[in-house]
Amino acid sequence: MTIKTSEVIFREDLYPRIEPNAKLIQQYAENIENLPPIEINQHNILIDGYHRWAAHKKAERETIEAIVIQTSSDNDLLALSIEKNSKHGMQLTAEDKKKMAVRLYNVGTGKDKAEICKILSISNSTVTSYLTDIDKQLREERKSKIFSMYLAGYTMQEIADAVKLSMAKISETCSEFATLEKVNKNLANFQDSEFEPPIYNVWTFAKKTNNISHPGNSEVRIVENLLYLYTVPFDIVLDPFGGGGSTIDICKKRLRRYWVSDRKPIIERENEIRKLDIVAELPDFNNRWKDVRLVYLDPPYWKQVQNQYSTDAEDLANMPLAEFNQALSSVVNRIAGKLSSGSHIALLIQPTQWKSDNKEFTDHVFDMVKLADKRLKLVNRVSCPYSTQQCTPQQVEYAKENKMLLVISRELIIWKIQ
Repeated sequence: MTIKTSEVIFREDLYPRIEPNAKLIQQYAENIENLPPIEINQHNILIDGYHRWAAHKKAERETIEAIVIQTSSDNDLLALSIEKNSKHGMQLTAEDKKKMAVRLYNVGTGKDKAEICKILSISNSTVTSYLTDIDKQLREERKSKIFSMYLAGYTMQEIADAVKLSMAKISETCSEFATLEKVNKNLANFQDSEFEPPIYNVWTFAKKTNNISHPGNSEVRIVENLLYLYTVPFDIVLDPFGGGGSTIDICKKRLRRYWVSDRKPIIERENEIRKLDIVAELPDFNNRWKDVRLVYLDPPYWKQVQNQYSTDAEDLANMPLAEFNQALSSVVNRIAGKLSSGSHIALLIQPTQWKSDNKEFTDHVFDMVKLADKRLKLVNRVSCPYSTQQCTPQQVEYAKENKMLLVISRELIIWKIQ
């Protein structure tokens, strides 16, 4: 049958996979016609096909093909959903299966060990090892959720409400994380063979390494270098132009807390990227602004991406230049007014050139530095060339004929709060 995509109900508490795969959603969105139907129950609650459903939302498809399966209860739906997800599509990991075995056994679905073996396609000995100490497994799963929410910048109260523990217990648990005794110290302190510390103020990367394709994606290693230079483990990093979510990925890897938002979060990561228009309002951090040590700003590069994110007049890319300058500098200055001394703001932007018939050069860096608050001390300017040339053959020919230099690099300006 065919139903409206918007009518599908996703209940995270009745779905086995914790972290959706954003790259897979993008791939599915590009091949909508080849996707099999999703499976829902009689109340339109999703049983199987989260990535297919998300792909339809991303592709802005109003309808989706679905198969209806009758379920008698939430527990019945949970067991069926786990069974479906364990046998096809993006396979559940061993850790996923462990969590689901504990969940099935603990919530009273009526499933014994033999049935859990069948549902998850695992051996009896594996199930037995998973269920040896239910309380211990549940504590580990709860602690994992606390850690994930802590990294994602949630308040102690929000975490306490989510896992149903006291504020005191959450505070105690989060304090344990900060000791780095039970996490990867090498990654947190950049003491791994993968990382090459930046030495010069030109950061050139052979190719983009981001997993998610997005019009405004900046190379994730730019953020990684900034984390190395200006943060320590468990500092908060604010990125209000979240784009494809690369800041989330690198902060998780390097154990920095993050608060990532966007005016219009992409469908693939709408469960991770908060919805906020930073031009209109700042995050409600209250007394947590003191923990924000780095703000990374990778806004739309003005007319270069006009109408690519939206057609709204409030979108930075669609504003007249004077309004753009005022809006973006206001974001920088308002954030600077909240930060503690010693924190840093890094702004990545490309000069504008060659938009429609206008081939003039507009240096946004100069404009932003000129409009910056007095508390902001410029401490560096880094050139970040693109991995490939961004110009068309016609632009190249025009440049040759008119002895004109084409812009193929972005500039990263870094301020320190005085």
